Amino acid sequence: MSASVLAFAPNAYADWESTIASAGAGFESRRWAEESYTEVQFRGCTIQNSINKSADVQVWRDISLQPDDKYGRKTYTACFKSSTTYSKASWDNLPKGSYYFKIERVGDGGLMWVNKVYVDNTLAD
Repeated sequence: MSASVLAFAPNAYADWESTIASAGAGFESRRWAEESYTEVQFRGCTIQNSINKSADVQVWRDISLQPDDKYGRKTYTACFKSSTTYSKASWDNLPKGSYYFKIERVGDGGLMWVNKVYVDNTLAD
């Protein structure tokens, strides 16, 4: 599996933007600090060799020396319809900690690209 996240935001404790290239199931994002709420948006998704144009995304809390906690798997479909359409999902009532998202499933098992990934950890936005 080959995957990369490009254009990292400088501060891991704030909202950030990036892209995803050649990601398959199991891809993990960079970590960020969280105190309660997270929204993960994808815009401009493409998928390789798949009739099923969707991806399952799950947010995880990174816990040192223990298994990580997972929070609700969401299916993204809208971002595959056009380069300007967003798929987004939110997770709230999260305990304080370090978080990341994982792509749990990509279509029928291919690779995906996302033109814009945006992580927002402020409910007020």
